[in-house]
Amino acid sequence: MSLLVYSIGSHRRIAHFPHCKIINRIAKENRRTFASLEEAQENGYRLCNCCPSVAQKYRKERKAVDAFCRENGLEISLKNGALHIRSRHDRWQIISNGQYNKLFLYHKNKGPRRPEKTPSVIPGFHSQAYRAECILDYLRSIRRHDNYRDIHPCTEWEEPETIQYKPSPLKQMLMEKGLISAEQSAPGPPIKGSKRYRKEQKIKKEEKRRVQLDRVFALIDKISATNSQHI
Repeated sequence: MSLLVYSIGSHRRIAHFPHCKIINRIAKENRRTFASLEEAQENGYRLCNCCPSVAQKYRKERKAVDAFCRENGLEISLKNGALHIRSRHDRWQIISNGQYNKLFLYHKNKGPRRPEKTPSVIPGFHSQAYRAECILDYLRSIRRHDNYRDIHPCTEWEEPETIQYKPSPLKQMLMEKGLISAEQSAPGPPIKGSKRYRKEQKIKKEEKRRVQLDRVFALIDKISATNSQHI
């Protein structure tokens, strides 16, 4: 992320991206910089609402966006360079990112997820596969998601139970005498039908279900986007 500029002569404690026009109002001798938004927040500063391109797009669409939110029961607010949305079932964020400041939709995690190849830009949220050019299209996607949840209720994801393995008394004795290692004392594959086998199958089933739901929502958004292009 680019450096953030702030004024040591202001009590409002607001930081700005270098392209922000408000920086021109700050005397050059009063300008200082933060290396990141995280550093600015640690020092009690917040991001200027005029800086991020998502804020600029929100201002252009605000009338239509606010009307859509009122009609569909969505709460929306601009905070720290992102649009925060609360729907009937979930929480979301829309940010602008990348070289061309494209819009991206992020969904609040509801429980443990498979490890991502790259860390999420927004901690606690995961990126959606669907891509839109405007905020209103993302809000329509959120509405479709809620409508799907109304028909197919989904309980909160729970942290899978960690299976603790305890060596048998014989293996424990051999480990204490240094005759076998901890790796050698580990149990082999679970026996089908055993308690340990059922627990592992349950965890795999929950993970598979999460993947399937993600694919369903991505497919719904893709079909909806294709239909809207032909209208």
